[in-house]
Amino acid sequence: MKAVMLLLWGIVLLIFTCAANSSFWSTGVLPYFHFTPSPDFHHLLQMDLYHTKAYIIRKIGHFSGFSIFGILLYRINKSYGKSILWSVVFAVTTEIFQLYFGRDGRLYDMVIDSAGILTGMILLALMKSWTRTSGLISRRS
Repeated sequence: MKAVMLLLWGIVLLIFTCAANSSFWSTGVLPYFHFTPSPDFHHLLQMDLYHTKAYIIRKIGHFSGFSIFGILLYRINKSYGKSILWSVVFAVTTEIFQLYFGRDGRLYDMVIDSAGILTGMILLALMKSWTRTSGLISRRS
């Protein structure tokens, strides 16, 4: 079941990152895909940061979506290192895939994705540590 959840979440992330109409989720329109066989890889290096509400929400989506992916992966392999590594590989892959689907993959999105993954792993480790500590305290009383 854990693997199915990871697979489904990975598919959701791919749909959100590769759909040609990136705002499909807020407009109620079904996502569609447009394959570009020869993408321009220079787009990865563009720094076109905006401060609009929709843009910030999309970046929060990157951060939280890949944080969840990392946590789901950890639930399967129980290794922080492997979970971080394979989640970052998946994040980089989705940004490169975007270039093939008429979207703009960006290096800074890879950084946002990776920050989400690391934050998810840190929060998970803190929660596990807190749970262990609170369990010890309750046993002592």
